[in-house]
Amino acid sequence: MTAENTAEVAEQSQPTAPATDEIATLPPSVLPTSTVGLNPRTGEPRRGWLIRLATISCGLAAVTTSASLLWCYWIAVTDYFHASWLTAQFTELLKVYVVLLVVGLTTAALLVVISNVITGYYGWFGYRWARVAGIVSGALSPLTLLINPIGWLAIGFALVGAGLLWLPAAKSFFDAWQAHRHPLTDFAPPVGSVFYGPLPRYRRS
Repeated sequence: MTAENTAEVAEQSQPTAPATDEIATLPPSVLPTSTVGLNPRTGEPRRGWLIRLATISCGLAAVTTSASLLWCYWIAVTDYFHASWLTAQFTELLKVYVVLLVVGLTTAALLVVISNVITGYYGWFGYRWARVAGIVSGALSPLTLLINPIGWLAIGFALVGAGLLWLPAAKSFFDAWQAHRHPLTDFAPPVGSVFYGPLPRYRRS
C-alpha cells in the first residue's frame, strides 16, 4: 500500500458531523429578578411588614372617610345643619344650596376614598408611581375636615400610608417588582465566525 493510499484511508476513517441547515445557539439566561426574594406560593416578590402596613393605612383612610360620609347622611335626615362641619356653618339655606352642599361633601369624600384605594392597591402590587399617588391622597385627605370628626381620622391614616411608601425598604420592594415584571436577559456572546455551505462528507474511492 502506497503512502497516498494510506493517507486516503486515514481521511475516510475520520467521522464527520452530519449536515444541517441550522446554527445552534444557546438560550438566553434570565437574570435574577430581585434581592427581595420571591414568595414560593405566588411567585411574586415578598411583601414585608412595611408594605402591609402602608396598604392597611390607606384602606383605613378610605373606610373612615366612607363611614364619615354615611354618618353625615344619617344625621342629615333629621338635623341637616348639624350633619357636618360644612353644613353647620349655615343656619338656613334654599333647597338648591342644600343639594349643592350635599354634592360637595360627597365629592370631597369620594376624592379621598378613591385616591387612597388607588395608592393602597397599586402600592401592594409594586407600582412605583403609587408613591406619587400617596402624595396626592395625603394632600386630598384634609377634605374630610368638611364632614365630621370620624373622617378626620382619615388624614392620619392617609399620611402614614403615603409616608411609608417613600422609605428605603419600600423602594427596594418597588425595584423588585420592576425587575419581576421586566426581567433582564443575558444573551450568549456573538459568534465570531460562521461557516456557510455544505459540510464535508466521506470521500469514496
